[in-house]
Amino acid sequence: MLRMPSCDFFRPARLLCFLFIFNPSLFAANEQAPAKSSGALSFYLDTASFRAGAGKTHQEFYYQVALDQLSFSNEGASLRSEIKTSVLLADSAGRELLRDEWTQTVQVGSAAEIAGRFFPNQFELPLTPGRYRLALAVQEISTQKQGSAQLEFHVRSFDNSTLTLSDIQLANSITADTAQGRFTKNGLSILPNAGRVYSRGVPVLFFYFEVYNFAAAPDSYEVQYRIVNSRKAAVKQLPLKIARKPGNSSVEVGGLNLGSLADSVCYVHLEVRDRSQQQLAHAEKRFTFLLPPEKIVSEVEQKISAMSPEQWKVHVAQIQYLLREDDKKLLQDLEPEAQKSFITQVWQQFDSNPATPRNEFWDEYFRRVAYA
Repeated sequence: MLRMPSCDFFRPARLLCFLFIFNPSLFAANEQAPAKSSGALSFYLDTASFRAGAGKTHQEFYYQVALDQLSFSNEGASLRSEIKTSVLLADSAGRELLRDEWTQTVQVGSAAEIAGRFFPNQFELPLTPGRYRLALAVQEISTQKQGSAQLEFHVRSFDNSTLTLSDIQLANSITADTAQGRFTKNGLSILPNAGRVYSRGVPVLFFYFEVYNFAAAPDSYEVQYRIVNSRKAAVKQLPLKIARKPGNSSVEVGGLNLGSLADSVCYVHLEVRDRSQQQLAHAEKRFTFLLPPEKIVSEVEQKISAMSPEQWKVHVAQIQYLLREDDKKLLQDLEPEAQKSFITQVWQQFDSNPATPRNEFWDEYFRRVAYA
């Protein structure tokens, strides 16, 4: 199990040196989140806005570092590494608003806990609505390996009169938790997915968002969850949820299994309707689903599969020179379909470029057969 000690974010400290060049042209209409780092340590950096009081917005920042990038040392019965995080925040005019840094211990029980796992991180800032830029660097202390990312983002303002949704936070897991921790809010522990990347190995997309400004009338509300592709066509949809209002606001969580998804770039699209006044609010968040690599069906495989029994006999006779004696004996013991699969593998062994459908050795071999 990973252990992440708490640390005070607003501690005055010296910023770990990394390049921060402010460019006003980067504050365009299109959001860049999540940002991917550059350097020897790779990580993603993402953010989300939630309503706070006194004209402020509760802005959360998420980042995660793959454990297999770190160099762990033995410490008793566990493995240990240390990382340092450095942050610089500037407004849209390039004025520096905050510098800070902190160190954390990354600890795992064994090497088996490293592969495919991440060290997640999160911090929050109360910010005035507007445009900002955050520069964040992560350094492993023992190796001095470092990565840095820069995120241009917009801090939302929240209307207090009409039905409104917070940003959507995408997560790897959401569980009930009444303890006060780095990843807990509203009685839930939410482990963020800073890269917004899912796959067949991580097929469940968890999400969290907040609903604000329900009408005072004691009635119900509806929530519709959809996954839409880059063309905004719905590819997955959950049944309509209808619930009683808990007050003037609510917290919504859920999970969607993406295992059968056929698109790599999609959006979680959410719609909430207040049934008493028919007010509608919606939000969406882009994510990436890593599709398994497509199998390259070779021309040899297609030709062999299409052969009639007579053509197959001729083919086997023509390629006797490619087969070893044990291959020939094995071939006699196989069923017809298994024979074709075996011979296809023999051809693949002679393919100089298996990444392409064409097998140049096949072409040359049968050119010589025809010549003979």
